[in-house]
Formats: sequence, structure tokens, C-alpha cells
Amino acid sequence: MLGRRAPWRHAVVVLVVAACSLLALVGIIGAGAGNRSEHFEAKQITVQPAGEGGVRIREVVDLDFGTKDRHGYRRFIPHDFGSPTEVTASSPDASNDLALGDNGDETEIRIGDPDETVTGQHRYVLSYTLPEAHLSSGELALDIIDDDEELETERLEIVVTGFELDDPLCNVGDFGDSSGCELEPDLDVYRAVISPLEPGDGVTIGGTIVGLTVADEPPIPDIPQRRSTNRGTLALAMIPLGLASAGAVFAISRWRGRNEVFAGGAADAAYGTLPNPSSTDNETTAGVRLVADDDMDELATIEFVPPKGIEPWQGAVLLTERIDDATVGAWFSGLAAREGITLDKEGHDLVLGSGPKRGELDPAAAAHIDKILDGRDRVELGTYDKKFATAWTDVRKDLASSILASGWWRRLPPGATAQLASARAVGMLVAIVALVVFGAGSFITALLGLFDNTALAVAFGAVVPAIFAYFLYRQLLRVRSATGSALALRSESFRRFLEASEGQHVDWAWKQGLLREYSAWAVALGAAGAWSKALNRSHVPPAEAASLSHPMLIYSMGSSISSSHTAPSSSGSGSGSSGGSFSGGSVGGGGGGGSSGSW
Repeated sequence: MLGRRAPWRHAVVVLVVAACSLLALVGIIGAGAGNRSEHFEAKQITVQPAGEGGVRIREVVDLDFGTKDRHGYRRFIPHDFGSPTEVTASSPDASNDLALGDNGDETEIRIGDPDETVTGQHRYVLSYTLPEAHLSSGELALDIIDDDEELETERLEIVVTGFELDDPLCNVGDFGDSSGCELEPDLDVYRAVISPLEPGDGVTIGGTIVGLTVADEPPIPDIPQRRSTNRGTLALAMIPLGLASAGAVFAISRWRGRNEVFAGGAADAAYGTLPNPSSTDNETTAGVRLVADDDMDELATIEFVPPKGIEPWQGAVLLTERIDDATVGAWFSGLAAREGITLDKEGHDLVLGSGPKRGELDPAAAAHIDKILDGRDRVELGTYDKKFATAWTDVRKDLASSILASGWWRRLPPGATAQLASARAVGMLVAIVALVVFGAGSFITALLGLFDNTALAVAFGAVVPAIFAYFLYRQLLRVRSATGSALALRSESFRRFLEASEGQHVDWAWKQGLLREYSAWAVALGAAGAWSKALNRSHVPPAEAASLSHPMLIYSMGSSISSSHTAPSSSGSGSGSSGGSFSGGSVGGGGGGGSSGSW
């Protein structure tokens, strides 16, 4: 038990390293692109006359799914200019499976394989005819996209060809907005460029038709530059890098956290010039050497008696270097051993009362017992008791204060405020990693976007595991004084005796009048299970064994204790819109339109 560290800390470090590698593998960091959220990189919408009063639309869509798993591109087209006909689709780098759905007042177009998903950057080319564009009215009034678009478009280019127009108009914004963009002549076409088109902005173009011409479709623009595909290499590199940085922090923490130990062999380490437990004045009379936590175990032996001058709960803190509910339970068990309180099992209930030696307790302990009883002869434990819960909290604070004043640690004694701050910091960091790995929000996504550069991603993979390792291994920085180390070694040596005890050892403790005390130590040092088995194999009369082992009830009825001081907890694609007349020229004043996105 002495020097052992919870393996979960190493497991968390490994998970953090794996998470950094995963972030690189899926392209959240180190992918070389600033915007990692799903968005349209570019759209080119071409409009030209078709048939008797219709228009032919070609959409060249460069859609970046980011890290999302999507099937492909989806488009909703209202029927106010008629149901789209002659629908075709293609893609140079994704599935071009085409599916049409009639939703009554609109057509839903899906491009992609319903059984497969893609991520990252892909191009889709969609063409269709709106057969009833009302060109005979002499006006072109076409909604390019409605104002319910959910994704940003970095660059939207509108090309109108085959028309001669007077007063060409372009409107962008919410429904009813005017202007905001310009549809300008460019050789034999009209062109408008909006960069960027924000989510929720619609676009409508129009003008008076002077004439129609025969024109070819404009050439399809070049595909935007693709991000580098070194994700696998970067992800693999993150693993040894992260483990090395975290390992360095562990090694440094272990080295800095070496304990002071009286020089010499095991006996010297446990007994060398041992002063009063609450004083460190005499430590300078003996030589001191430094020993790492995981080497302390080699200096422990087996002791048949507990350390003199300290209580069982103090021995537990010396070994575990923490103060928690188990420490408080050990304190109560020690009071039962000294008969300051009584603990009795009545059926399924644990009953606490004032002990025959209550008057011999120190004033602080007596005050805690008085607060629990509050005029009552006894308290049945097993359900929440506010007075017991308040006293439990107060005891824990008193124990922490006692340890801080003990002089048994040179650095970061258990219960120090710094340790509580570290625990909170670890909790916050774990929460951040959970957000990143399991679907972070926009803030985290933007933050991680800072690490798109490969060099910065490498730095991320080294620094983040090191930060986690610092907080997870900070307990290694605790340094016992020589006195603290001596008492810890003696506590561990006695724990080994309790853990290996047989029936004859219990018999000896009973004959020496030590059975209560040893039982309390067994509870405190985590050897209650082994001591209980030895008790059952002993020759102590059953009635007397039951009475003298009452301190063990803290172990055997732990759930009742916990229930008494723990308060009960309380339980806990868009659709397109239809157009109408041009209405003087504003967003949403034309036909067609609809919305687009992914599925």
C-alpha cells in the first residue's frame, strides 16, 4: 500500500494522448484549414433561359463537411416555378446517386449514397430546369436561395447568361431586404459575387428582359485546394510525443517528490532518532536521505504493534496521503475502540451512542459527538441525518487542519488548499477533453482551429498531455519529512501484520486487551477484511468477539454510514419557401429559391 499510486492516473494520461492522436486523425487539428465547421466553400449558380418561359439552373457546389459524417448534398426547390425537370447530378470525388422526393409544394433533391458517409471537402454539380419561370411577363425574378439557409457560403457567384437585361438587380439579406449586392455586366454575361453569404441570408436577382440569346454554359470553376492528407502520420507521431512529454513530467514529479528518510537500513528509516510525532526539531540529529514513493515499500517490514503516539486515522493518512470519507470513518472507528462512542448493530440498523469513556475524549472530539447526539441518547444510522452530516463535515475539516500542523510533510501536505485547487483544475481539464472528443461546441471548435497548422498541432500533442500529467501526478510532489516517513513505514509494517493475521494473532490481541484497538487499525489501514476472517478463526468467545470488534462496524456497515451523511439527490433539414411576384425587387420576391445543405 505504501508508495502505490492509483493506476487510473496513468490510464487517464494514455487516454489524453489517444485523444490528441484522434483529433489529428480526424483533422480537427493539424489539417491545415482555418474553418473546421461544416460550410460551403463556394457555389457557382448559373442561370440561362430554357424552353418556353423556363430557366435552366446549374449549381456547382463545393461543400466542406468538416469532421461531420454526411451522405452528401441536399437541395429543396419550391414549385412556384413548376416542379424541377431534367434533373442531373455528378461529383468528381463523392457518390452521385440521385434521389428526388415530392413534398407537395417543393421537391427534395439528394445527392449521395444513403449507405455511405463522407467527411471533408467534396464537389457536387446539380442541374435542373424550372419550366414555368414567367419570362413572358418581361421580368426575370428569381430567388437564388431563400433566407433559411443554415450554412455559411464563403463565396457565392451568380452567372446569368442568355439574357439581355435592363436594370439588373441583386438583393441579399432577410425577406424584404433590397440591394446588398450587384448584378453587373461582364462581357456576354451578368455576374454577382457575394463573399461571404452568411447563414440566414437569402439572395434574389432580377431585371427587365430586353431579349434572349443563345449562349453556352460558363466553364465550371476549378476545385478549391484540398487540405493535406497527412493525418495518419501526424496521428501516429502524436502517440510517442505525448507519452514522452507526460513521461517527462512523471519522472520530474517523482524526482522532486522524494521523501526524507532517516539514513541507514529499514530499522533506521522507521526508528532513527524518532522525535515526538508533532515535532520536527530532532530530525537534524540523524542523517537524512531522499527516497522516491515507489521505493518506500522496500523499507517496510512487519510489525506486531501499531505505531505509538498516533491514532489509526493518522496512520491511514500517512499511507494514502489523502483525507476523505474513509479517513473520517477511521476516526469514528478509533473513537469506538477507545469507548468514546458505542456502535451497535440492531437488525439491519447501525446505532451510535455516547460511550462509557466519553469524558476522556479531547474537547474537540467530545464536541463533535455532542453535536451528533444533540440531546438524544442514540442515533440510528442508515438514513440521512442532518446533525450527523454536519458533524461529519466538521470532523473532516479538523482532521485536515491537524495534518497540516503535524510537520509530517515538507511539501503539499494532504488537505492543503493547493490540492483542492489541483483537483478542480483536473476536473475542468477532463471536462474540456470530453467536449472536444464527444462533440465540442463552436467555441471549442474555434479554439482548436488555432492548431490547424501542423507545427502547432505537434505542440498541442506535446503540451496537452504534459498539462494533464502535471495535475494528475502532482500528488507525487508531496514530500514526507523524516518523521512522517518513519511513521508511514511503521504504519505500513503494522498493516502487513494485520493483512497476514491468523486466528492465533487475534487470540493474542484479545488476551492483551488490544482487540478493540487492533480492529480500529484494521479499518483505518484497509485490512478489515483480512482481520475479520482471522477473527472468525480465533478462539475468542462469539459474544465477546462481537462486543470487542464494534469498531469493525464502520467497515461492515459502511453503506449505513454513507447514507447518514450524504444528502439524498433529486432527479434529472430545412424546407424551402415559395416565391411570388418580384414586388419591386427585394429578397424573397422571386420564384424558385429554396434552401440547401447536407444530409
